[in-house]
Amino acid sequence: MAFIAGPVPESFERRVTATPQEFARDLRQAWPGVVAEAGGLCFSLHEGAQTLVIAIEPAGVRRLGLFELPQLDVRFRFGPGEEAARRALLARLDRGMQKGGG
Repeated sequence: MAFIAGPVPESFERRVTATPQEFARDLRQAWPGVVAEAGGLCFSLHEGAQTLVIAIEPAGVRRLGLFELPQLDVRFRFGPGEEAARRALLARLDRGMQKGGG
């Protein structure tokens, strides 16, 4: 989810399809300097002076026919900084975590 039409807020939530382990693996691949805390349910990263804390929480399973897709609620909270810095960090993170598809 990109914030194309408006500013990137200081905090927001997303629901993603992944297990906590998959999310952590993908996050580490996208941002090798990420620091995991709270048993792998909270992560922090920074770019320049801008920081971002990401907290994940399992949100059950989404069923589509015979498919079961694990869901996570992901909360993003930026530290103090300019909106442009939030936008740049989030764009880099989103690109790094983007998966194939059509």
